[in-house]
Amino acid sequence: MILSTRRNFFKQSFLGGAVLLFYNSSLYGAAEPLKTLTFAQEDLFPKTKELNVDTASYLLLILDHSRISTAHKEFLRNGVQWLHEESLRLYGKLYYNLSRQNRQEVLQKISEYGWGESWIEALLTYSMEALLSDIVYGVNKKDAAQRWLGFRAGLPHPKRAYL
Repeated sequence: MILSTRRNFFKQSFLGGAVLLFYNSSLYGAAEPLKTLTFAQEDLFPKTKELNVDTASYLLLILDHSRISTAHKEFLRNGVQWLHEESLRLYGKLYYNLSRQNRQEVLQKISEYGWGESWIEALLTYSMEALLSDIVYGVNKKDAAQRWLGFRAGLPHPKRAYL
């Protein structure tokens, strides 16, 4: 029962806007997961911001999808907390409060860990999916990324989102 309640708490806090982080056994602050994911995805692939591709919203679609395993969803959520913990360890600040250079250094550091490399790979994969997604998903506004790549999707286009 406790595990189920804890899981529900983390799921709701992630989607609701805040995950509590503990630093040196005391409440350090609240991290906004969507804000963190947006910064991380833009730091990993800056062109998404320039093209106005909403990669974080796409990731929320993924986190709500029934065919994505619970373990993978938890891994993505936990990655946000682990990223903040590494940021706090290195700079004493939450990831999204760091300068661009320091955020890059945090990403470089976590890429040395197995979990970090896998988490970055997952974020990049979902960023690429968002870049190539059809306009029906609402994250690739006006097919900007597809035009940038010179990509023409096949016809017919989807009538509705499948996520």
